[in-house]
Amino acid sequence: MYTVFGHALWIETAVYGRKGQAQEVKIFLGEYADNERDSLQHWFSNMKAFNLYLIDPSGKKQQLECTPAGNHFKATFTPATDGAYILYIDHTVQEIYGGSKIHYYAQGIVQVNNDKGVNNLKENDFVLLTSGPATKKVNVAEKVSLQHKTKNTLPKTELTIQSPTGWTKKIKGESGEAFTYVPAWNGRYLLEGTFTEDEKGEHGGKPYERVWHCITYCKDVIK
Repeated sequence: MYTVFGHALWIETAVYGRKGQAQEVKIFLGEYADNERDSLQHWFSNMKAFNLYLIDPSGKKQQLECTPAGNHFKATFTPATDGAYILYIDHTVQEIYGGSKIHYYAQGIVQVNNDKGVNNLKENDFVLLTSGPATKKVNVAEKVSLQHKTKNTLPKTELTIQSPTGWTKKIKGESGEAFTYVPAWNGRYLLEGTFTEDEKGEHGGKPYERVWHCITYCKDVIK
């Protein structure tokens, strides 16, 4: 039996931006469905040492500076051109928990007038892809299709849908299979994809038996 890791790391930002106007980005660690966003002193291991990257519509990648802000970190960037701006975190936890090395990912997409460059998301190691425009706000009771992608493998991934009301649902999928769900309430949902990789090794001087991967993506639902 593998250890279940409850905490998630996720990005929140407005999905539409404007050229020349600063875009605020927030990064949280906690339990989304329980509306728990941990204060920074409770962030475990080396979680505060994550790096947030921005890929602009041309494919140029840069690291954004993140500063503490109470129960989250914040960053800003200013779009200079039209297109899709990809936000991405790829962070390995320093400590080994229950024999597992933990690998967190988080993604966000900001669209400025069009979605040119949205495929730059696929350049990252573990991503969640939605059918239709990536920044499209979904309507309540609208069927949503979601697919995961990794660079090296297509594992059996479990998707957890977490609503702003606290309702959650877990869906298990086969390799390369699309997930579907129908949101019942409006608001911001957190989509969390996880899979366990059978890999043994040593990390930080300690042995591990497997790697637990977790990616998050916030998706807005409207009435």
